[in-house]
Amino acid sequence: MLTKISLILTFSYFAFWCFGPLWLNELGNWFGLPLWFWFSCICAPLLLIVSLSFLLSKVVENDDD
Repeated sequence: MLTKISLILTFSYFAFWCFGPLWLNELGNWFGLPLWFWFSCICAPLLLIVSLSFLLSKVVENDDD
């Protein structure tokens, strides 16, 4: 189960990182940087970390039962 979760998280991170510049290329700037930069280089890693910590806490809770 942990392998499946890690593969899903890796694919999701790759999709956010890769498609950010493609989807958000023409939406302008925010704080002097393109919006795709914020999405791909800031939000995608943060989302990965939050998702991983949430899923790992669920796995640890299930192991305690």
